[in-house]
Amino acid sequence: MKPTLASTLAVLLALATPFVHADDAPRCRYAMIGKLPLRYTGPNLSITTEGVINGTPAVMLIDTASNSTVLTRTGTERRGMKLSNTGRVTQGIGGYSSLYQTRVDEFRFGPVRSPKGYLNVVTDFGMAPSYDATIGASFLLQTDLEIAMASREIRFFQPQDCGDAFLAYWDADAQAVPFESYSGGSSNPRFTVFLNGEKMVAEINTGAQVSVVFLEAAKRIGVLPDTPGVVRAAGAVGVGERTASRWHAVFKTFQIGEETIRNAGLNIIDGKAYVDVILGADFLRAHRVLFAMSQRKLYFSYAGGQPFDRPDRLEPWIEAEANAGNADAQMALAGYHARGAGVPRDPATANAWVEKAAANGNPQALLRTGRALTRSGQPAEGALRLRAALDKLPSDRYAALWLYLARIANGQAELGRTELAGAFARGGADAWPAPIADFYLGKLSAADLLKQGSADGGAGKARACGARAAIAGLYEARGEREQAQAARALEAAECGKGAENVES
Repeated sequence: MKPTLASTLAVLLALATPFVHADDAPRCRYAMIGKLPLRYTGPNLSITTEGVINGTPAVMLIDTASNSTVLTRTGTERRGMKLSNTGRVTQGIGGYSSLYQTRVDEFRFGPVRSPKGYLNVVTDFGMAPSYDATIGASFLLQTDLEIAMASREIRFFQPQDCGDAFLAYWDADAQAVPFESYSGGSSNPRFTVFLNGEKMVAEINTGAQVSVVFLEAAKRIGVLPDTPGVVRAAGAVGVGERTASRWHAVFKTFQIGEETIRNAGLNIIDGKAYVDVILGADFLRAHRVLFAMSQRKLYFSYAGGQPFDRPDRLEPWIEAEANAGNADAQMALAGYHARGAGVPRDPATANAWVEKAAANGNPQALLRTGRALTRSGQPAEGALRLRAALDKLPSDRYAALWLYLARIANGQAELGRTELAGAFARGGADAWPAPIADFYLGKLSAADLLKQGSADGGAGKARACGARAAIAGLYEARGEREQAQAARALEAAECGKGAENVES
């Protein structure tokens, strides 16, 4: 099932708003055939829009880097949709993810409604996605596409008899760069930029929070992880379970067309890529961009603000979003105050923003506060928050485990078993941490859980530590203090501080 504009194009053209410049070809009619509102969603404040899946509202990621339109397990779990394994995989920044398939009776967004059929489902992410589906380039770039973050819209255009006429109707001084010829089956066009004077192949990735240069490309201009001034940053996650190593560096110049940005702060990521540079949402906030697919050009103009976000700087737009009531931005702002990134470190202010985000329904805030309440001897309130978080992020397997422990601590063992079994029942839920759920449900012994964790490839050490933490957590939930203390001592001895585990 492929979403298409073909079935609605004729009607939309009849209603379209034309944009014609006096110096353009007389017959050129640049007709807007549709538009979609945008908002910031999830821990990374990703660019999303609203749609409908099977009669229910859905959050959809706008992702020009993805060639296909797919569902996530967040979307399928929320609707109880059954998955079947296709036997195929897809690749992302975090490695590979299994591809599943599900039947969809209704899938629509903006002016587009797809027929009944099957859509692929990507199941493995570094964190549970906050969106139900990804709208990829194969749909988005069927016609000309404008991205205007200042007005929070994307707009679709159909040119009629425009030839090479100038199409950046909003700015007579806008620049244009030609698309590169390329292969590889991607619908997302590539173009040339220059980093420290070195020619690079770039693309715009609306699904990326920040702009990135890949490590192999950075090496070509002598920028390495151990180069003075390069700073280690938190790992990058996306499709695939692996966390990719990431650094932040300031490059002397970044040039696109005739625009040169000096002291450009870009992330460096160690990962396989088919381009050298990705221009993400930070670039889009500072520019108005038009993918003129009809002319194989990218039009752009500077719209104001910082072109590239920096990890040590709190961007004004995040504060504006938080103050306007965006719960996801409120949670992000809490992180800045907790880390002291761009603002003085202030745990009290951070906690206040976390509570505000939880009250407004942010799932990460509900998870954090729900676990804290459970640990502090308030499992009833903790379970309420964890349940609310899991309703919003039904694909978060760790949230299901934490809810089970809260139910046990609150004397609701049978309810906990029912919820946990349901969370791991459908397709795509058979990978780690499924063995922990099996242990909690009595299907696996503690010894077998530890054995499975240790045998799990390169992740064996972390998962063995997760198994240790899970065993200790169950003892604590049951109020078995001596066993819990012994289990925590073993965990500390084998894993040390900061190990990735069920308590992380």
